[in-house]
Amino acid sequence: MAEAARQPVTAPAKRGAHLLDAVVEVVADGGITAVSMRSVAAAAGVSLAQVQYYFRSKDELVAAAFEHVSEGVEGRAADLDTSGPPRMVLRRLLELWLPSTAERARDARVWVAFTAAAMTSAPLREINTRIDRDLRAGFSGLLRQAQATGDLDPALDPDVHAAVLLAVVDGLVTQAVLAPEDGRADLAARGLDAHLSRLFADQEQP
Repeated sequence: MAEAARQPVTAPAKRGAHLLDAVVEVVADGGITAVSMRSVAAAAGVSLAQVQYYFRSKDELVAAAFEHVSEGVEGRAADLDTSGPPRMVLRRLLELWLPSTAERARDARVWVAFTAAAMTSAPLREINTRIDRDLRAGFSGLLRQAQATGDLDPALDPDVHAAVLLAVVDGLVTQAVLAPEDGRADLAARGLDAHLSRLFADQEQP
């Protein structure tokens, strides 16, 4: 994950950043289907011509917005406190996705919307594949560190459990987003801690 966060930002992700922020707002309120050149122009408070100047089509706009969202998460991960045991660092990293605040819940809705759309959109699927690959690599690296320090069973396959961790987080975020607002943060946090407790079977919870 850290390696992914240090990669240079591509030019398309920087172009029209104010429009990409507007896409995020539209998606948070109405999902991917609510995105159009006109709805984004309205949300950004600019003319339709300005949106068309930066992006030639809705598909290009949506793909750039997905990159924009992923770079925001990667930026927060790069700023993460990496001190302490690997399990604690992993917990902090995974918590970035949990809808623990109103802002994080909005981010989670946007993330779920983009990843769901990736199932039927080749450009979004390509972006999602790259994001998942980088996440699995980051998780696997932390699990290997835990094995090296004796905090994790050396017989476990870090790559397999990195994939499982990603699946657990994806599932928890989806369930939490659909849950009543007053219980979603607790549901996600307890679910994550339950999985980490099983993975680090002999370790105390942080």
